[in-house]
Amino acid sequence: MRVAVDTIARRSPDEEPAEVLLRALREANDDSEDMTGPLAALRIRLTMEVPAVRGRALQLQWESQREIARHLAAAYPDRLDEVSAAALVGAFLGAATGALTTLMEDPERRANPAALRESLQKATEIALRPWAPQIRPSREASTPAASTPPPGSP
Repeated sequence: MRVAVDTIARRSPDEEPAEVLLRALREANDDSEDMTGPLAALRIRLTMEVPAVRGRALQLQWESQREIARHLAAAYPDRLDEVSAAALVGAFLGAATGALTTLMEDPERRANPAALRESLQKATEIALRPWAPQIRPSREASTPAASTPPPGSP
């Protein structure tokens, strides 16, 4: 959460809200393996298998989501209200969480944190494309299915 809040505070005037969130994800993954390293795989497994851990993880994610959304709405008052900021941050965290959980299920992917980080970033970019149409997927996302914009996107 701290990386996202700091990234929002340091945003450039022409940076779109979704771009700021994607940059926060990139910076968080550049600085550590907290989301993609061996301990991340263990945290995800425990979250899936232990109800008390799952409950606490969801509580922390919910609190982080609300905090990031408040900062995003404050940073873009002419573009986002609290509800739209919460929706955008929810889409962002949902995309990242869904992609990361799926990626961590594959032992071969887990063995290569750099490739895992790139796949996570690419998947999240694709998911947020409707909120930032100028975002182009990573080179590896150039397959027809991955490069086709979601229905209803500009």
